[in-house]
Amino acid sequence: MGHAPTAVSTLPQGTEAPASRSPSRPLIVAVIPTYRAAKTIRRVVDRALSVVDAVVVVDDCCPEHSSALLEANPRIQIIIHDRNRGVGGAMKTGIKQALAQGADYIVKIDADDQMDTRFVPQMIDILEQCAEVDLIKGNRFADPATLRTMPVARLLGNAGLTLMIKFSSGYWTIVDPTNGFIALRAETIRDIDLSVLADRYFFEADLLCMFGLRRRVIAELEMPAIYHGESSSSLSIPRVLFSFPPKLFARFLRRLLINYLVVEVNVGSLCGLIGLPLLVFAMIFGAEEWAVSVSSGITRPTGTIILALLLFMIGFQLSLQALLYDVQFSTRTLKFRGSHDRGVREESPLAAELDQPPT
Repeated sequence: MGHAPTAVSTLPQGTEAPASRSPSRPLIVAVIPTYRAAKTIRRVVDRALSVVDAVVVVDDCCPEHSSALLEANPRIQIIIHDRNRGVGGAMKTGIKQALAQGADYIVKIDADDQMDTRFVPQMIDILEQCAEVDLIKGNRFADPATLRTMPVARLLGNAGLTLMIKFSSGYWTIVDPTNGFIALRAETIRDIDLSVLADRYFFEADLLCMFGLRRRVIAELEMPAIYHGESSSSLSIPRVLFSFPPKLFARFLRRLLINYLVVEVNVGSLCGLIGLPLLVFAMIFGAEEWAVSVSSGITRPTGTIILALLLFMIGFQLSLQALLYDVQFSTRTLKFRGSHDRGVREESPLAAELDQPPT
């Protein structure tokens, strides 16, 4: 049984917004989970305060006591975990507190100073202008310089995770799903049971899978990657590559079951239901016949070989059609180009689709 987090608050209970905020403006709250971030936490919080109304810092039992380095400020609330719960556990605590403050938009900012907070106003602007968009993420890979600045191990790990997350979430056009710079519409996150989301580093992928399961429209904002010597990460790429796939496969099966057998049965459902079992049967049947032929030294009849190949080709084609159907009718990910000028953004032509009636 987990202990309740210890809260050290500089924001009075019941406070919903700083006094300087106009009642007509939406309340924007940044959640900053911190762990081993003593060198960067003050700089990150100061920059966040310049673009949001309030900040919730969740000290995830940091051995460096990062949150203790922050100065008292009525716009900052600090919550201290009595045990380490991972970035997911810290985010869930912070989101609950932001919702309790009456936040309209919640922004996740990491404490390692690898996220440019100058893009926060543009992220909020997109959520304000595009009512269908419920989540917006940063996209580091639109800039070719990212390929040169990102460590090779992280680049390869991101490539593998990106493909798996596309399968699991259904967001086939997403470019940078592992980017943790996220802005959420509060009314959408209120409808989600946070307790079912994973803790640790799988939280962000799990959140995407949950949004994909509900076919929520998301967006990506282009921004440069930031890497410098002061920031450090406890994320282990090898550990992630071994621990994430089983979880993502479970989310993939859940999405197929709910979206293609419970909510709706369509052509993709039929192709998958027939093609996948047929493909598996053909592979087992062919492997068994090949093993018998090798062990006995007797060539299998031509009809048997043709049957195995025919079943494999039909199963493969139907499975491929099911995959293509899923890709073609996947929930779209809108693309936006970012600008370092605060509050100014250059909009992708795809965004215009939101304002046009369906044909």
